Amino acid sequence: MHWFVVDETNKNPVSGQFFIIGGLVFNEEQIEKVHSAIELIRVRRGYHPGDKLKFQSSARPAHVTIENALAAKQEVISALREHGVRMLTYVLLHDVGCNQSEQARMEMGLNTIAWAYYRLLAMEKAWGCMMIDRDDKQHAHLVTLFQKGVGSGSKTSMADRIKFYGMTSDNASHLSSAVDVALGGFRFCVNAAGKESVSETGQVTVQNIFQPLSELLWGVEVGKKRHIGGFGYIERPQSVRAYSYREKYNNLKQKLETYSGSSAEPAGAEDEP
Repeated sequence: MHWFVVDETNKNPVSGQFFIIGGLVFNEEQIEKVHSAIELIRVRRGYHPGDKLKFQSSARPAHVTIENALAAKQEVISALREHGVRMLTYVLLHDVGCNQSEQARMEMGLNTIAWAYYRLLAMEKAWGCMMIDRDDKQHAHLVTLFQKGVGSGSKTSMADRIKFYGMTSDNASHLSSAVDVALGGFRFCVNAAGKESVSETGQVTVQNIFQPLSELLWGVEVGKKRHIGGFGYIERPQSVRAYSYREKYNNLKQKLETYSGSSAEPAGAEDEP
């Protein structure tokens, strides 16, 4: 059994160039190990019960030093790597998706990320549950995902693999903290990749975050090359005609490939039905 815990970030262009949805896939053994690891990290780094452990610096409790907060985030990512947790991410350039409503962007993103999870489950002959960060606007869409599935026209059901959809919230579990830290780190690096210039110190910071994070992205061996494109990293739309927009996607893919040592180009059948 697997659990996929999902969140979204960069919901508007002010936050960053790309709208991002992503999350972490845990199996039963990993849930216990990650839970225990984060319990120890919180105690060691001075987090009290009820304190939020998040990637965003502004969420740092006043009594936790900057050094301890940074170390806690690094240790969370290290624990995820150590226990083999996988990350799935979806990106949509705001310049491309600006003609759609926020709800339409969310639904399209949830469809795509759910289908990626379904493919992972199918490859591993497993079943699982999918939880999103609480958003009451998405309740009806979760019902649609379970009852009807994805695709246009005659939809393809995913109920044989994804048997439960639900919502969770910040601080309702250590798994949610892990997702916030991992996805927040991914967001930070995606936003940095989109900047025209980054200071030398900034480049080192991005590399230190992106290197371990990129290793979490679900990858599949295709020939002699590991591919994250179409698996742990999914970009939409699949075809971008405008050169300026395509360059922004290509720049992000190049950064991902540099730090992960894997191809970010799609490989295999990533298409939704």
